[in-house]
Amino acid sequence: MKKLFAIVLLIAAIPFAAVAAEDIPGKGVVKKVDAAAGVVKLAHEPIPAIKWPAMTMDIKVQDAKLLTGLRPEQKVNFGLVKGADGQYVISRIEAAK
Repeated sequence: MKKLFAIVLLIAAIPFAAVAAEDIPGKGVVKKVDAAAGVVKLAHEPIPAIKWPAMTMDIKVQDAKLLTGLRPEQKVNFGLVKGADGQYVISRIEAAK
């Protein structure tokens, strides 16, 4: 019975684990790229999921390779995840279509 209960709990937790792994989507315009620091300055739209208003800010990227090909004034879609230090970082970024 305990084993069955443990299995049911694990199965029930799967959807929550998948949600936690997803990023928080955002849209913005690249203002500056600092590949050496692994940072992009974005003027982004509001991000309701984390209660951020529209603003311009420097955001670190998980991997500096994500900055390859980005240029100022380029419209982009991006994803945010919480880093190990609790700060949001960009997990993906690509030109908006």
